[in-house]
Amino acid sequence: MRLPLLLVLLVAFLFMGCPGEDGSEGPAGPDGENWPGPVPAEYTAADGIAGGAAYSKWWSADAGGVGTQPTTTAGKDFYRCKACHAWDGLGNAGSYASRTGQSTLNDGRPDVSSVNLRAAAEAESYQELYDLVAHAGSRDIDAADNRHPDFAAQLTSDQIWNIVKFMVEEWIAPSDLYDLAVEGSSMYVDYTVDPPVVVAPTLTYTNIGAAGDAGAGDTIYADNCASCHGADGTTIDLGGRSVGQFAREKPNELWFKAKFGEDGYMDAGIVTDTGDMQDMYAALVNVTNYPDLP
Repeated sequence: MRLPLLLVLLVAFLFMGCPGEDGSEGPAGPDGENWPGPVPAEYTAADGIAGGAAYSKWWSADAGGVGTQPTTTAGKDFYRCKACHAWDGLGNAGSYASRTGQSTLNDGRPDVSSVNLRAAAEAESYQELYDLVAHAGSRDIDAADNRHPDFAAQLTSDQIWNIVKFMVEEWIAPSDLYDLAVEGSSMYVDYTVDPPVVVAPTLTYTNIGAAGDAGAGDTIYADNCASCHGADGTTIDLGGRSVGQFAREKPNELWFKAKFGEDGYMDAGIVTDTGDMQDMYAALVNVTNYPDLP
């Protein structure tokens, strides 16, 4: 006996509407299934603020180091992360686009790297970032050349994981604090003249603190900085600059020092929130309230 066509269609429709078993997972990520993989326990336990301190000076006590700079024939810039990768992590594409090195008539420090660490932090797995920082088997820190140092032989595993966490979670995007225009060709040496000269691009900072609130920044500065630097930021000479000057001339570096400290001079963690940093930048660009050194 045949079922009426309408009944057959109705039964088929009902079965089509019933949920089936879970389907297969989506496509694998760039490094394989479930990229970037499970979060390592070492990463979870890591301290990104200490990692930022290690990015600058890994031997400092704040960075989990022994507290004394290594004794080497090579200058310290040959084994500091920031010396090759810059405060902003953009290498020679950002604030260090005009920084000289071995190939540009400055034998005292390495060339700035072309590696963009910010992009690496977004594209690599946790373990890949660890291996990138450790660079086991590479050059000794006493060798003054452009190869990556063997940090696996110098830093503890905890320190390396701290740097990884810093790279992934603690950098502040430059565009949150300022705009940077790099104009001109990549840096090179002009050997057609005697003596040879370095030709470098021009860097121009604009819109410093444009996203912040200057009034709130004044309060943040008064609460966290004025006791050492003075109400107007001129009490301490920062390499020939007041705090305001430093913010206006080196905005690429000030945020790093405020967040991760300066070994022997300033504790880490003074200002860590991006919004607070924006506010402080907005305040410090005011040359009347925070003048240059006399």
